[in-house]
Amino acid sequence: MSQLPRATIHLSNIVANWRALDGLHAGATTAAVVKADAYGLGAIPVGRALSRAGCSTFFVAYLEEGLALRKALGLGSRIFVLNGPTRREMSAYVAAGLTAVLSSPDHVAAWSSAPKGTSALHFDTGMNRLGLKDEMLGTSLTTLQKLQPVLVMSHLGCADETSHKMNAAQCSAFDDIAAAFPDTPASLANSAGCYLGKAFGYDLTRPGLALYGGSRPPKGLRLSPGLTLDAAILSVFDGEIGETVGYGATRTLEQDTQLATVGIGYADGLLRSGGNAFIAYLDGVPCPVVGRISMDLTTIDVSKAQDKAKAGARVEFIGEHAKLEDQAARAGTLGYELLTGLSNRVERVYA
Repeated sequence: MSQLPRATIHLSNIVANWRALDGLHAGATTAAVVKADAYGLGAIPVGRALSRAGCSTFFVAYLEEGLALRKALGLGSRIFVLNGPTRREMSAYVAAGLTAVLSSPDHVAAWSSAPKGTSALHFDTGMNRLGLKDEMLGTSLTTLQKLQPVLVMSHLGCADETSHKMNAAQCSAFDDIAAAFPDTPASLANSAGCYLGKAFGYDLTRPGLALYGGSRPPKGLRLSPGLTLDAAILSVFDGEIGETVGYGATRTLEQDTQLATVGIGYADGLLRSGGNAFIAYLDGVPCPVVGRISMDLTTIDVSKAQDKAKAGARVEFIGEHAKLEDQAARAGTLGYELLTGLSNRVERVYA
């Protein structure tokens, strides 16, 4: 069996998460955001599994992602491309039946003269990242309406902070935008936005990270891990009190400790900032990371799992026990970065 780090992708869990999120907003369509190769888990297998389960609307970031997904799913799905088209790309959008998300005056001007194709309008409601400014509703509303958009949308900047005043402000601003397109479906909620209540649901929600087991769902909503990331123990040995572990000698053992070195490191996407912070699990037993994480190797304290610690045993770094968002917090980041940072060296297995 390979000693490579392994990500087991739980497609049935991803589908179950999509169904759970779909139940939050009755009457609204629940799409799936599969950009960045489904956050590192594989846009094609994930997209196919969700499509079989009834998901018909997908979001990607780039044309190339949209073309690959269209080839995999066929013509029965709607695929929105969030970053919008260049002039050279417009004919490819039309030929593949991809929906261009227009978020700048240049996008609108270019698409107005393009061959007939479907588009969505992305408005900025306060995040100041991508999006048409609301003053265009006064100066260019007729032009925008002539595009016959199939969706108007915006993006929440602080949805993961449920009490943040920006959430209500963005929702109010988006109400005015949606009202200018009364016959067009509207979409505001990302994963965390799905948890903010019915007012944020509109006609379509766009969960991404939550599909893969990330985000912080409200009480009563259980999301299952979209993957299990594990790696093999390469050696087990005793460390003595007073000895140091790893590069920089950042950890001094305070007592005699049984240690194990595992074949995974920052070259695989296990963030270096998780040194002396991550908690791995060996057959359900917590085993803290000791010392710095190096390129290919990570050392853990297996003192509480001595009977299980042996070369070849697999250690969980993300999964049922090592919760994605908990691990991310220990490394001072978010679940998004842990997932999208998994390298090509990590073996993907679909279950």
